[in-house]
Amino acid sequence: MRLLTPDQARELDQISMDDLGISGTMLMGNAGSKISDVALEMVADFHNPFILIICGKGNNGGDGYAAALELSKSNINVKVHSLYSIDEYKGDLLDYYLKCYSSDISITFGIDLPDFTPPDLIIDGLLGTGFKGKLKGILVPWIEWINNTKSAVLSIDIPSGLDGNSGTVINHAIKSKATVTFGAPKLGSVLRQGKKYSGLIYTKDIGFPNLNTIQIQGLDWELFEEFDVHDILKKPDLNTNKYTAGKVLVIAGSRGMTGAAILSTYGALRSGAGLTITTTPASLNEIMERSILEGMTLPLEDGGSGYIGFNHYDEIMNTVEWADTIVLGPGLGRERETQKLIYKLVSSIEKPIILDADGLYPFSDQLEKLNKRENPLVITPHLGELSNLIGKNKNDIIFNFPIIMTNLMKDFHHVALVKQVPNCTFYKNHAVVNSSGNPGLATGGTGDILAGMIGSLIAQNYTPFNASFLASFLHGKASDILVNEKGYRGQIASDLLDKIPSTIGCYERS
Repeated sequence: MRLLTPDQARELDQISMDDLGISGTMLMGNAGSKISDVALEMVADFHNPFILIICGKGNNGGDGYAAALELSKSNINVKVHSLYSIDEYKGDLLDYYLKCYSSDISITFGIDLPDFTPPDLIIDGLLGTGFKGKLKGILVPWIEWINNTKSAVLSIDIPSGLDGNSGTVINHAIKSKATVTFGAPKLGSVLRQGKKYSGLIYTKDIGFPNLNTIQIQGLDWELFEEFDVHDILKKPDLNTNKYTAGKVLVIAGSRGMTGAAILSTYGALRSGAGLTITTTPASLNEIMERSILEGMTLPLEDGGSGYIGFNHYDEIMNTVEWADTIVLGPGLGRERETQKLIYKLVSSIEKPIILDADGLYPFSDQLEKLNKRENPLVITPHLGELSNLIGKNKNDIIFNFPIIMTNLMKDFHHVALVKQVPNCTFYKNHAVVNSSGNPGLATGGTGDILAGMIGSLIAQNYTPFNASFLASFLHGKASDILVNEKGYRGQIASDLLDKIPSTIGCYERS
């Protein structure tokens, strides 16, 4: 399902008016009609329902007035309240206010909180998708009042107070039962806190052109949902064997972090890889062999140091020839010799690489050096690692996420899976937002499993881009299923390994 940033939504408005000749007044009227349809569904079980529409001074307010006009035609008890005087109205908003006034719709003004009986439904037309930052001024008590009523709330386009770009809420936002949006859901409704505040999202057509037929600036954002899995995940061929099912080389682990290598390896095996080899400092090989029963290990003499380094380059490259994909980085540590090895392997290996965790560290503030690599590469940074890679503050990335990623992908020609809330996968002009996952994944080792899963799917001939967002969904879905058994706080990474096979199996059987 396509998603739009606030800037893209405004551009779509403009294209509709300039290229299709649809006036702003007509778009607002169409929006009002669709809002009315959803509102009527939401109050269908009420006897003589009372609907309050709270309007701001922008286009959302105009949509609210347009909805009031439509609801009045259905003889609904509807009232409009505006926090701003008509002196601040202009354009299409003023036009629809005058239409409502002429239709004798009840309209009140002012910043004082209402003293009338709470309505059955409140329609939120206060702020639009352009809002960002901290909610302040006269809006705060109103939003608190709305949230404290027992009324259902329907927001227009996006809940007031929710950032349409980042999905963040700094202090206050309306918590809606539903949101009616136009053209496509707004990106902020599915990122971070967006799902919590937006409720059920209704996407309505108000006359916009098909998004697949026009060019809009920025990345093409898409939400990857459960029904999309069936279009990508296929059953293995009947003649598949362990050699053709995918061979993954996992270069991971060091003293104190052997778990990262083990989890990555089983992430690959549990998602279908036929064979794995996991490198290990020889001094840790006994631990690895006891833990990885179904995979092979490659012990590398370390003199008891507990880490692998540049002197192991030739031995590793000999095994690279055997592999279909390479998972590089989980738990490798940050010893100088290890960093030199990672740097050399990334520049030398011609097979697809999934570069994760400590594998990203040598490229801090040097993302352009990864861009010099010509062969397939997937990077899987969390926000802290992305901050190190691009030299930007972590909070700046959170609050300006679509802008920063749009600029980053203008130059970066590989796949980037950014582990934020939720995971987002980028390649060229495409951005895929994951729809699965929950706070139970916020525990050590889950990212190591994800790296192994991506490596496995690429080894099974999925493209690096498809493998990345597909693995992200399956990984999150396994955790969603676990919530019923372990809750959020009780999940640990190894729980996922037991759940991934049955999660994948659900989609393989259909």
